[in-house]
Amino acid sequence: MQKITVLMSERTRERVFLDEHYEFLRTLGNLHIYDRSDFSDMEYVYDFVEGTDILISGWGTPKIDAEMLVRCPSLKGVVYAGGTIKKRITQEFIDSGIPISDSKCVDSKAVGVTTLGLAIAACKGAFFLPDELRNGLWRENYHKVVDFCGLKIGIVGAGVAGREFIRLLQNFDVEILVYDPTLSAEEIKEQFNARKCELTELMSASDVISLHAPTLPSTKEMINKDNLTLIKDGAVFINTARAWLVDEAALIEECKKGRFTAILDVTNVEPVEADSPLRTLRNVVLLPHIAGTTNNGVKFIGKHVCEETERLIKGEPMKCKVDLSKLSVLA
Repeated sequence: MQKITVLMSERTRERVFLDEHYEFLRTLGNLHIYDRSDFSDMEYVYDFVEGTDILISGWGTPKIDAEMLVRCPSLKGVVYAGGTIKKRITQEFIDSGIPISDSKCVDSKAVGVTTLGLAIAACKGAFFLPDELRNGLWRENYHKVVDFCGLKIGIVGAGVAGREFIRLLQNFDVEILVYDPTLSAEEIKEQFNARKCELTELMSASDVISLHAPTLPSTKEMINKDNLTLIKDGAVFINTARAWLVDEAALIEECKKGRFTAILDVTNVEPVEADSPLRTLRNVVLLPHIAGTTNNGVKFIGKHVCEETERLIKGEPMKCKVDLSKLSVLA
């Protein structure tokens, strides 16, 4: 039977796997589970993975470098129990042509559902009305409440998470605007039934703006003082992607005007500094980086890892195989 190695720390494994996942993997091959709490002794790591056919890695796992490839000459594929693989692979691995899959498809489902929930809640006033009722008001600001229909929803970045949000939006009577330089207008129309537009138009026309762009040199503070001023009064601005995308100081200054609602799951410093204006602005909703998979949801990554491993064993294409030729534009 083929050697399946789980190269993950005990803490990470406990987050991801249930006993039933291990039982399933044992039906596929000889399962070897890393037996140390850290990876400080790389020689031990190399000895442990030697002869591996299928490697399962995750958050905090050492990079798959040249030495690891030498020790695993029969390596058929890698299944990564996490999001971006960029910090887990080397050029030697990329050059090897060995397939690798990640778990973005699982995490992105959580991001999409969370983003949809936040957008609907914000439009219905769920973030400001409870405080008003606690202060004795009733429907004095009823005019600010809108239903989630007939709106323009702007998506910045149609990667895995952006596509999941777009998929969910198909259930609603909304117009979808997409800014993504890597896709043509025809691709956006055919794949998403949406309209491609430039960032300035998206920022000025959208009732809800949701960020899903990757962390790249070209996306650094792509949302800045020049386009933040374009956001419509009463709009909703959501960032469940990366703080990297936003000039936070400029966002704070614009939020001080109280014109729109900003929902931030990510910030430059986490947790947010105690004296940050983001903590006190009434039109800012802060979340502690929970848009992706959490607690029970992480176990679905374990299930996904099992399914991808089975596909590898059977010689079938992995569902979430990473296209390494596009690594430079992936999150």
